[in-house]
Amino acid sequence: MSYTLDIQELADTANQDNINPKDAQKLLIAAIQLADENLDTLLGYELRLNLLNKQWGLADKPYFVNAFSWMLNAYDENPKNYSVNTLLWRYKWVIGELFSNPDVPLAQIQLVLEDYKRRAVEQGFNLRSYYTKQLHDALNQKDSAASRKYLDLVNALPTDGISDCRACEVDNEVSFLINEGDFKEAFSRAQPLLQKQYSCAHVPLITLCNLCYMAIKDHRIKEAADLFMEAEQELLGKESDSTLITSMGMLIVYLFHTDKTTGWNYAERYLPWALECEANKKFFFSMHLAEALKLEDQENIVRLKLPDAHPLYKASDTYAVKDLYDFYYQQAIDYAYRFDKRNGNSNFSIQAEDAKI
Repeated sequence: MSYTLDIQELADTANQDNINPKDAQKLLIAAIQLADENLDTLLGYELRLNLLNKQWGLADKPYFVNAFSWMLNAYDENPKNYSVNTLLWRYKWVIGELFSNPDVPLAQIQLVLEDYKRRAVEQGFNLRSYYTKQLHDALNQKDSAASRKYLDLVNALPTDGISDCRACEVDNEVSFLINEGDFKEAFSRAQPLLQKQYSCAHVPLITLCNLCYMAIKDHRIKEAADLFMEAEQELLGKESDSTLITSMGMLIVYLFHTDKTTGWNYAERYLPWALECEANKKFFFSMHLAEALKLEDQENIVRLKLPDAHPLYKASDTYAVKDLYDFYYQQAIDYAYRFDKRNGNSNFSIQAEDAKI
């Protein structure tokens, strides 16, 4: 059928190595519309799976949840047509997206978690991955009691086919120790990652950034410098991976403590990512940037290239540090309020206070 040739051309172009992920996203959306117009469910499912895979490398995923919801309905109508393991892996991604959006009520997230749990158990998997998703949220909130609870529940169960990779699981343990304020123990636990015994797409880079941030906050200058250098090496080849925006915010804090000129260069390079990212990442980046900017003379005028879409954009490329600080401080506080209101606690606001922004 001729429409399949049109779809194949769109999909082939979207999957070229040199294409911008956002352009690939547009091509796949056009292909999905064609498949849906022709009631081709199998092709629509395959294209949506491709779209999810492309969007995973972006900090902003506007079609992510809707595409997966469609896939879930298609699977339930004809489960024999699709891989349940692949579906459950993408389900884990979507749960993370829901936690990252303060506009999604906790009750709705709980329903989704229970649906995921039911499906995992029906397929013979244990609850390790189910508890891991709750652990991730507890770590993001820096909720010590909940983090300990879910870490223990995760570790009490064996790994299975839908468990996170070993690198990510060790990084969770390192993050817990960092949140607890134990740099020495966190650094020790991170050794299998730093020595590349385990690695994945973002580990050990995010681990290095977390440790570097904690080290400079603890005035461990030498350790922080070494960790920063290793993080820069890991960043090679990942300079366009906007999902790393939170980690880049941590490195900016380090640089404003040690080398403001390079810090400003980093800020200019990564600020555009923060315009288009999920709320969770926007909070953390805004908090870290405000923390960094507070170390600068607020009366200084700096030259900085901001994207045209930035609310503070000026053609002159000159900005008062105080205006930049005020913008990111307020953005961090606003997101903290939204998350805390959704979660029924003060965990995000406490993090902003601890960062002394």
